[in-house]
Amino acid sequence: MRRKKDHEPDGTGLSSGQLQVLDACDTRSVAEVSALVSMPIGVVRVLLSDLMEQGLVQVQATITERSSKDERIELIERTLRGLRTY
Repeated sequence: MRRKKDHEPDGTGLSSGQLQVLDACDTRSVAEVSALVSMPIGVVRVLLSDLMEQGLVQVQATITERSSKDERIELIERTLRGLRTY
């Protein structure tokens, strides 16, 4: 997930959970955001969905067809670290 810098929230209408997730999601995976904000991954997915609808975050492909083996392993390791810290 990547926070969209050109769409800064005005602070109104966002829950405290949404604000926490928004602050944590810059170039991080959903699992990493979940660990950083100490919320279950299912809750974070719902909050991120709401933030995406508001145009505050965007989904980025972490793996493409051209991703190297090293890039794939690095993503798996980051995801595991995020899950372990939760």
